[in-house]
Amino acid sequence: MSSTSTQQVRPVIECFCQILSLYGFSPITPEIFRLAKFNRNEATIPLWRLIFEILHFDPTSCNQQQTMNKFDQIPKDELVNMIKSNLFTCGYTYEYFLSLDNKMEKGSQQLLICLGWLIYQIKLIEKCMKECLNSNSILDYDDTSSLYKTVNIEHVKYPPQEKDLVGQVKQAMRLNSKLRFRLRRLHGLVIENANLQHQIHGCHNMSSLEAYLCQHPHLLSHYMIELENEHRKLNLCLFWNQHEDVFWKWMESVLDQTITIEQDENEEQYEPLRQIDCQRLEAEKQKFNAAIDTLDSALVRLEQLWISNVRNS
Repeated sequence: MSSTSTQQVRPVIECFCQILSLYGFSPITPEIFRLAKFNRNEATIPLWRLIFEILHFDPTSCNQQQTMNKFDQIPKDELVNMIKSNLFTCGYTYEYFLSLDNKMEKGSQQLLICLGWLIYQIKLIEKCMKECLNSNSILDYDDTSSLYKTVNIEHVKYPPQEKDLVGQVKQAMRLNSKLRFRLRRLHGLVIENANLQHQIHGCHNMSSLEAYLCQHPHLLSHYMIELENEHRKLNLCLFWNQHEDVFWKWMESVLDQTITIEQDENEEQYEPLRQIDCQRLEAEKQKFNAAIDTLDSALVRLEQLWISNVRNS
């Protein structure tokens, strides 16, 4: 694949990695995908981990910590056998993947191909999109315990009294100015609040959630964060949906590269057999040539005998 195509696919892979991160998967970077394309060993364990987490993915939960812990706790050979068994049950019977060893040291290219098959087979991104669209977590929020906490009023700490009268007057004037400023500001806020309350009561299209937030404005930040996260998820899923063809073409190039490597390995595997066959054929050729020479000599002798018999007769 050309450098231009590589530059085009990197944002798509980055988008895929961000979607995984938002849904609680272990962090993974586009660099892992690049290393795996060239069968680098550094990408092997992260891809084993990702495949394991996808196989145990629960789209209704944004925290996959239990699955992450399970991967770290189970021995490698048991993990590999478990993953192979699960994938075989799902229909992934590619022999080169199933023949990978249990040490998780090699085979990142085969794991990358397996990952591509898996996310396509189970429609991973579609699951995430549906969960995001069907999510009603914002409307389910009902934590009002903070409303009943006792409010602690901070006592104003006055500076130490001035010793002389003039100093005390100046100090009182400063405090008076601050107090008047705060009272004016408070008065303005009260008027503004009254106007807003009037507008709120006059609004007949307000949802129950909006009315609740007007009464409990301290919850607004929570909902804003949730909305931002969901907006980000939707944007990433939309970007993936628009550009996933670039990713699949890149995966085809990985598969083509793998097939070429496998053919080269087969060539190397059968090369000793070819050498043996050539040596055997060469020996048979020498035997055949020797037999021809023997026959030529016999024919010459027979011809001489025939000529001799003709003369004697």
